[in-house]
Amino acid sequence: MTTYFKNITDILSEAYSLDISRYEDSFLQKSLYKRISATGRTLNDYSDYLKENEMEGNAFINSLQITFSEFFRNPLTYACIEQIVLPALVAQKTTNKDKELRIWSSACAEGQEPYSLAILWNEMDQITRAKIFFRIFATDINREALNHAEAGLYNRTSMKKVTLERVQTHFQLQGNKYIIDPKLKENIDFSIFNLLTEECNCPPVSVYGNFDIVLCSNVLFYFKPEFRHLIIEKLGHCLAPGGYLISGETERELLIGNNYKEVFPNSAIFQKLG
Repeated sequence: MTTYFKNITDILSEAYSLDISRYEDSFLQKSLYKRISATGRTLNDYSDYLKENEMEGNAFINSLQITFSEFFRNPLTYACIEQIVLPALVAQKTTNKDKELRIWSSACAEGQEPYSLAILWNEMDQITRAKIFFRIFATDINREALNHAEAGLYNRTSMKKVTLERVQTHFQLQGNKYIIDPKLKENIDFSIFNLLTEECNCPPVSVYGNFDIVLCSNVLFYFKPEFRHLIIEKLGHCLAPGGYLISGETERELLIGNNYKEVFPNSAIFQKLG
């Protein structure tokens, strides 16, 4: 299989300038078998089919770009953000007379993550009236997913962790789908960004990074260890002093092993050590 993967890697590199060697082997194998099954090919003839068929090349590339997400995906994480992290940051910024709170949703997929954060901020701001400017920079490598995020239109399956009160307050029913309140879009910037780019650490639209919160949830385990480390290093460089890095709940050990401490047990919310 190693030789076979090298052949697939070479085809995608030559035809599409895409390096898939950074992805974790089991993830690549799973994606490969899904495409073989979808095309009705065999393991022996799929590489030739991939080489000759541009549509299949694009389909394979898209299969590596995970766009699944949910609103308030990890309830414990969002409860800690709502009840502890955001209030602490507001208190800190009020004391320091800092008027901006900056968040980076680094693999925002179809937008559920940044909109979940915008909902939490909107609800807290209604209570505190803190007069702090709130900005979310939401990035992803997948243009189609970003288009979906910017449209803000979601089916019922995306809403299963959203309370009825929040659905009624922050969404409108449009046919059989829900559309996000346009006011929640006002403080979100959507843009394409590759977490493994060597050109810059932070999304260019953010200008200088210095984020109070960086979210990188359910992304790291798709990559080989050396690339996970590179991503974690990149995200760490973008954090403001005392800022929080938030992972997926299954990725907690990856950050603990890379000089981070979990600030609330099992929350997947971290700060850098030292």
